Amino acid sequence: MARSEGYRGALLRLVKALNQTGIRYALTGAAAVSYYGIPRTSMDIDVVMKGNLSEPEIDRLSEALSRNGFATSKDEIHRALTGGEVKIQAFDDNTGYLRVDIFLERSFGRVADRVDGLKVWFRTFEELMAKKIQYGDIEEAKALLQRRTRGFDKRKIVRFLNTQQKAKLEQLLKETKSD
Repeated sequence: MARSEGYRGALLRLVKALNQTGIRYALTGAAAVSYYGIPRTSMDIDVVMKGNLSEPEIDRLSEALSRNGFATSKDEIHRALTGGEVKIQAFDDNTGYLRVDIFLERSFGRVADRVDGLKVWFRTFEELMAKKIQYGDIEEAKALLQRRTRGFDKRKIVRFLNTQQKAKLEQLLKETKSD
């Protein structure tokens, strides 16, 4: 799933920290794309987390990240929760370059797996596909569809898309069937 020991080590430390908090989360972005079979390099780790954190959860998140080598501030977490920021950022003190982006959402789907003995939650394939289309990552969406031609629920993708994005999904589905 990860591309280098630096990235892989940071990813596993992050998962350990997130698991310690007991807060609902899912890996998304490059980590999820890799999980679904398309290896991808990245300088960050994207996470989606429930958006209505309580004060004790904020404390647990900040402390768990710190214990596992990630720097963030409670002030930044509070700004994100009050709408002043769209995400929380943490930085990996061990690598000195890797960034963690934690996006706060009210609800999201996730699937569990094990990586190196750790329980890891990933964003569902359908929601990942919807996000890729929403953000215009069409080539990556196409690659994911080519890799996984069956075993997903199209209805769970389209519920997140506007009319134009639904048309793009239909086009991608046609293209991946003809490839």
